[in-house]
Amino acid sequence: METAIKATSEIVRDYSRLFVNRGAYTLQSSRPHPESGRHYYFRPKAKETSGELTLTAATIRRHLEGELTIGLYAINPSTQRSKWIRGWPNRCACCSKNLRPPLAPKRL
Repeated sequence: METAIKATSEIVRDYSRLFVNRGAYTLQSSRPHPESGRHYYFRPKAKETSGELTLTAATIRRHLEGELTIGLYAINPSTQRSKWIRGWPNRCACCSKNLRPPLAPKRL
C-alpha cells in the first residue's frame, strides 16, 4: 500500500515545533481488543530494556503519513505550559449531536 502523504523532514520538524512538548507519547494499538472491539493507547517500551521509548522524528513521520496513531501530552512537566489546546467540536462525529458548550455565543 502506497502512502498518500509524504512527510518531509521540514514538515516533521514543523509538526514537532508546534505540537511536541516532551519526549513521552502514547501509541494506539494496531488491532482492536478482542472483547470490546476498541483500540487502546499505551506507552511504547523498548523490547530489550523494557524502558519507555521517546518520540523520534521517524515516529512523527509515520504518524503524519498515516502508518500509526500517536497521542501527545499537551503539558510540559518542567514548565507546566502547553503549546496547544484541543478545540471544542461543534458536532459529535458519531451522532451529529450539537456539542457547543452552553455559554458559547450564538450566531445571529
